[in-house]
Amino acid sequence: MKTFEDRINEGIPSLAVFIHAGHQDAVDLKYLVEGLRNKYGDKVNIMRVDASYDHRLKRQYDIKTYPTWILFKKGEELMRESGHKTLGDLEKMIERAK
Repeated sequence: MKTFEDRINEGIPSLAVFIHAGHQDAVDLKYLVEGLRNKYGDKVNIMRVDASYDHRLKRQYDIKTYPTWILFKKGEELMRESGHKTLGDLEKMIERAK
């Protein structure tokens, strides 16, 4: 199984959304993430990270609000946004990394 670091260091863009499982938003975001996975397939890594359980990544990426979206390419953080996003917002974010 690939680690978070393995996935963000691949040659394709990676979009990670940091969530908190206790929030209602976490359920709603599941469908948004699935929509992105369906659209991009294996051309983009789309990951949900539950920061309420993964404290190491929460500290490493200084996550303070939920959801926080971070776009990576080859391990480098290209862009970060917080708050609710539409599918179109996220597609624009991903297109910047291609």
